[in-house]
Amino acid sequence: MNRLVSEISLDTADEWFKIGKKAYKDVHTFSKSKSGGTPDFDTVTQKPRVVNEEQYIPSYNRGPRDETQRDYAASYLEEEQQHLFEANQPQQHGVNDAAERMSEIDLDSICTSAVAMPDDLIPSNAVDVYQNYKFQHTYDKKLPITRHHQQVISTIECNQVTVVQGSTGSGKTTQVPQYILDHYASMNKYCNIIVTQPRRIAAISIARRVCSERDWQLGTVCGYQVGMDRTISDDTRLTYVTTGVLLQKLINTKNMLQFTHVILDEVHERDQDTDFSLLVVRKLLRTNSPHVKVVLMSATIDSEVFASYFALPLGRKLEPAPVISVEGKIFAVSEYYTEDLSVLGEVPPLDEGSPAISLEAYTMAVRLIQEFDSLEAKDQGISPTGFANFRGTVLVFLPGQAEIEFMDTSLQDRCQNTSILKILPLHSSITLEEQSKVFEMPGTGERKIILSTNIAESSITVPDIKYVIDFCLTKNLVADTDTNYTSLQVEWASRANCNQRKGRAGRVSNGRVYRMITRYFWEHFIQDFGIPEMQRCPLDRVILNVKVFDLGEPKAILALALSPPNLDDIEKTILLLKEVGALSTPTYEKGSRHDGDLTFVGRVLADVPVDVRLGKLLILGHVFGLLEDCLIIAAALSLKSVFASPYKKHLEAYRHKHEWAAGSSSDCIAILNAYREWEKRKMLGDFKRRSQKEMSWGRMHFLQIKRLYEVQELVKELESRLSNLNIEKPRQTPNYKHKFTEDQERLLLKVIMAGAFYPNYFIKEPIDEQESHRIMSGHDPFNTIMVKGLPANQGSLYKTAVEDHFRDIGYRPTAFFEETKAYISFQWKPEYRGKVHPGVYSAVKLRQLRLPLEIQLLSREEAYSLVEQQELAKAPRRGCLRTNRITVSNQPQDSQKYMLPPPSASSVELCVTEVKDCGHFWAQYSERENCNTLSGVHTCLNQGRALVPLVGRIAMGRLCAAPFEDEAREYYRARVDNVLRVPIPHTNQFRESLEVFFVDYGNTALVAREDVRELPDAVSEVPFQAVECYLSGIRPSVIKCPDGRWTKQAFNTFQSMVMNKDLFGKIYSVVRGVLRLELIEVLRNGRQICFNHELIALEFADTAEESFLSKQNHEQRVLEESTGQFGQPAGQQRQLNSQQTNWLNLSLQPNMNFGDSRRGGKVNLRGPHNPYEMSFISMTNVGSCRCAKIEPGSINCVAIDDEPHDPHSRLMIAAFVGLNPGGSTMMARDTTIMPLIPGLPSLISLLFAPVAEFRTDPELTRLTGAICGLGPALNMEYSCFPDHDLEVIFDTKIDIEDIYKINGVRMAINIAIGSQEKVMGWGPDAVYKIQESARTKLMEVLQKRRETVQERNADRPYRWNQLNPDDILHHRLENTDADNPVLLNLHSAVALVDEEVEDHTQNTAGHRREYLKQHIKYLKKAAKDLHRRDPITCELCNVTANTPQLLASHLDMRRHREREEALQEDET
Repeated sequence: MNRLVSEISLDTADEWFKIGKKAYKDVHTFSKSKSGGTPDFDTVTQKPRVVNEEQYIPSYNRGPRDETQRDYAASYLEEEQQHLFEANQPQQHGVNDAAERMSEIDLDSICTSAVAMPDDLIPSNAVDVYQNYKFQHTYDKKLPITRHHQQVISTIECNQVTVVQGSTGSGKTTQVPQYILDHYASMNKYCNIIVTQPRRIAAISIARRVCSERDWQLGTVCGYQVGMDRTISDDTRLTYVTTGVLLQKLINTKNMLQFTHVILDEVHERDQDTDFSLLVVRKLLRTNSPHVKVVLMSATIDSEVFASYFALPLGRKLEPAPVISVEGKIFAVSEYYTEDLSVLGEVPPLDEGSPAISLEAYTMAVRLIQEFDSLEAKDQGISPTGFANFRGTVLVFLPGQAEIEFMDTSLQDRCQNTSILKILPLHSSITLEEQSKVFEMPGTGERKIILSTNIAESSITVPDIKYVIDFCLTKNLVADTDTNYTSLQVEWASRANCNQRKGRAGRVSNGRVYRMITRYFWEHFIQDFGIPEMQRCPLDRVILNVKVFDLGEPKAILALALSPPNLDDIEKTILLLKEVGALSTPTYEKGSRHDGDLTFVGRVLADVPVDVRLGKLLILGHVFGLLEDCLIIAAALSLKSVFASPYKKHLEAYRHKHEWAAGSSSDCIAILNAYREWEKRKMLGDFKRRSQKEMSWGRMHFLQIKRLYEVQELVKELESRLSNLNIEKPRQTPNYKHKFTEDQERLLLKVIMAGAFYPNYFIKEPIDEQESHRIMSGHDPFNTIMVKGLPANQGSLYKTAVEDHFRDIGYRPTAFFEETKAYISFQWKPEYRGKVHPGVYSAVKLRQLRLPLEIQLLSREEAYSLVEQQELAKAPRRGCLRTNRITVSNQPQDSQKYMLPPPSASSVELCVTEVKDCGHFWAQYSERENCNTLSGVHTCLNQGRALVPLVGRIAMGRLCAAPFEDEAREYYRARVDNVLRVPIPHTNQFRESLEVFFVDYGNTALVAREDVRELPDAVSEVPFQAVECYLSGIRPSVIKCPDGRWTKQAFNTFQSMVMNKDLFGKIYSVVRGVLRLELIEVLRNGRQICFNHELIALEFADTAEESFLSKQNHEQRVLEESTGQFGQPAGQQRQLNSQQTNWLNLSLQPNMNFGDSRRGGKVNLRGPHNPYEMSFISMTNVGSCRCAKIEPGSINCVAIDDEPHDPHSRLMIAAFVGLNPGGSTMMARDTTIMPLIPGLPSLISLLFAPVAEFRTDPELTRLTGAICGLGPALNMEYSCFPDHDLEVIFDTKIDIEDIYKINGVRMAINIAIGSQEKVMGWGPDAVYKIQESARTKLMEVLQKRRETVQERNADRPYRWNQLNPDDILHHRLENTDADNPVLLNLHSAVALVDEEVEDHTQNTAGHRREYLKQHIKYLKKAAKDLHRRDPITCELCNVTANTPQLLASHLDMRRHREREEALQEDET
């Protein structure tokens, strides 16, 4: 077949993919699979041939992880040294010469001490800057570095590499570059110095500090560059940059010819960028840039490591680079350990293997802080404030936020007068405003106490610190050795880190550091240095840079790093990069596990300063025409959160973030909405008005304005970088955008996020709806939560106290009690659009935040007395059952009376009065009796006596008469739902207004308080004439309501259908006062139109299952109808919904006050809980044995299932996935819960997986699932990257037509971003055409109505090559641009058997079932053998457990139990 050439267009894309059709099973005309098929499939048994039943373990998971993982580096190091010794003397090279040599960089040149910069590299008029600016300067003699001025200059000039070691505060960062610059200025010689800093803020602040010292304008002689933010000019000779900026410059140019001096500062921090920069600088220094002077500056004593790394050959040995040690500090800092503090309490216990803070350590630290007052009083005396004149600031180093909060609480509890303590938390999660408070000077008599993570170790310097309390703990990001997922692990800090912390004190006076460990522990267990990031963090960014640098395979380059990474980590990272399309997919050649060709996607990912999956998001955003939204999301996820979470205001922060999400269930869309709103207000000039200042608006909406500006800057940088690759936002709105609705755009955005975040997919675990209602004792889980822990059968005594805890959580909480439980129901408000009450989300979040729900108990005597009153009142009436359920309320129990049809009624006549949403409305009964009642109410309110104004305090839920203006202004019955203060236009005054609900019509209005009237007694007892209704058996259709919510078009269509018409409803069920029905219109010709079916026909709705309660009520109604137990006609038998229960209504006084004499103890309630809380399991192989949780900062940390009755799988995606410190739980970050579209998890997996192989039933009549991943290894059934394989089970029918459409989407992606040459050649029209085609094809896949099918588990899950090669239908696009093996392989279909043509008999496997049953018995026995240490594989699930405990956990998991039960059912 000829390869398709570049001129091929999307006009012919639909003709590219043709799948043959196989009519009969015995026709063998199709080509075999790429593997040949014969070794993997038995044609006699028609089953895959089992090569080896032993569990396949990929190379990166074989054997224990030890130091041998880095043995591979030895041969490369030996080869490098050999080249050094054999090299000749260096030669000078010009620019052109250097570029030619770069194509074959090796170690063929020697490194000597002094090589002059070639003349052809010096710019013209380069030394004019020395005459144009002031260079006379006197150095600060107080700085320790000043004493070494001449030594620094002479050493740097005489050596190629110099190491400067000096403690924090010695002045090396600001002074050494100035020494060099002044030296060259004195000789009138050209120099260009670049200095790196690990952090952006440090590069900017130091550049400003130098300019301030020298009286230079920033950006002239001295400037900075961080990202795309450049403040430099042609005169700049000293540039401070982030390490990443230098790295990109060196990688892009592949030389250092533009610099005379490269200074790498803070090299002791050993982050990945710094270590890789050392590697690149060292490589270039020994090849094409020998004239450059390199200076390494470190604040720790490990300078010999760096000196040896840059050693030069001298004779037959390597001579380390010279080291200049800058001794001394301006002020002394004394060190103390816990044995020195024994007078304050017991010395805290320490465990080398369990780094943690004991309660004794907290107590000792608090007492130490209290003791500082006595210490200072001895030195300074006591001032009129009762304390010393200067109360030193205390900096406490703690490992994390939880420890900070505990220390804060301990200080608050133990210090008698906390008003004299200014306690300030300092960690990355708090707002920038809160962080800035640490720089404020304490007030008179105050002591400032900063509780900080290691952010204060180097990133932030507070000058007035006198005392440092160091628990010698830190949290490090560590990649799990098995999964490569990262987690924050608490570890003992290294001595280098602790000495950095010590340096925080002693800036303005002598200081003290108190290490909360023993001196023995410090000397024997604290390591000198921490593990470098290169050996503990993901390597994706490093390996991408290696590939762009293009000097060889990654392991050969990284072997020469200062601390080479583990070989297994390199292999896993290569596989991850192949998974996202950055490197070519496996060629299975020797060594390919550690290398791959860089793709265009890889070049893009290497060029943008974001995580690789966020880079993939930008690329897919470009393909589908959503780049602008993706830029904002990617930029925001790369920085600290734009959402503010002020200290101890986490619940309020969660609520606001939930509001920003606007029902999308997406952290990413919450970010997008917040940024868009801020951007819009800024553009309209709202923040220029006095009442709309930007910072106050941000505080009001819990947004960090400075973070939003950072996002804005990064968006600009990303735009600039992508535009260089012809990936640009459209200059004007493309025409195809008008073809897609806002909801379709939102669905497209969610789907491409899913594509970018593959395979971070999670499936919702099923919820037992019947059990949930049992737990909630009949209460509606959508607006009710449950707490436990009350005294048995005494809950009603604490009604007010229980409700008080939730008054700020949800609207009008009402408590119900049963034994030790309390059920708190929140009242619905008309503006609530979702199915779940917002109060439920906030209440469950309350539990996650562990905020106390404390109840003050009555004394035992008083409680027993009141309980006896209850028991007397609870004496059962005749024919009633005794119950422990109690409800109490301050409101009259008949405050809500709705007219509901009796169980025997099957239909009602209706007139719709208010449409709330598509399928959701309020209606009145059309019968004469109801019309007369409504007329009587109207006459009483508008033609009777004058109504009395409503006076006094207005309680929520109160009935009143409120005006509504339609054709005339008249009064109607209403319920007060809210009291608001509304601003009066053009004034600074407010007036009180009421939000009312008209109980006879179902609509709401905002009315002035003075217009509301008392409701006459004559109509107050009349039942409400409006009833709430829903259409039964439907849900929003993905076709016209793609985001799972009714669109405005659906609302308008439904409203036009039903308003001002006489209709009747065929009742399906009546649940909690709400009718669910089929709404029908009878035309004059007798034809009936069912609006439920009409919405489905118009593609606004799809059929859906009813909830458990609805189906239960329906069955009861059908049963009653079938038994013939009818009473009077429906119109006469209709009765009030009086909540016919046996619950006791015990009225207590609202302000019942129990004196101290009646008090008992206190109790903390457990909860709140809701049975519809969703839990998720990972779809990946590696996650199948682990629990999955959502990070606390996500809006989905509280996920309530709003359709628990729907049987289809629901997908959640995560931008990032990590592990908890124990490694047992997967933590999903920045999550999005996808719309409940039938079959969506399967479709998403098939759309974006690199490779997929389908599963079928034994008869080959349908596709039952697919395995998705990187494909098989070495033509075997085992995966080359098994950890990330997805075993997808189809719950809807997916056929060959679907595969065709899915391949169409994959083709569009492959064509759009397949190669750099093609992308760079696309013009705007071609790009728009590709985007429109990709969008259209994707929506075709998503919007198809799919048939629900019975799920069938794979016979051999997570195994490849399980199909008979003769049954595979290959596409005809191999080796074309459409079928790109680097990105997305086109799927091959399966020739299915037509059931009508051939009745294929089922192939029994009784021996296999019997074997599995015996195997399960063996597993259960092995799970109890706690001394066993070898891995055990469950062959039923294809899951390997490393310990018996994990095996026991797996056997108890739902998925395993279901498969075990299915095995037993197959037997029967």
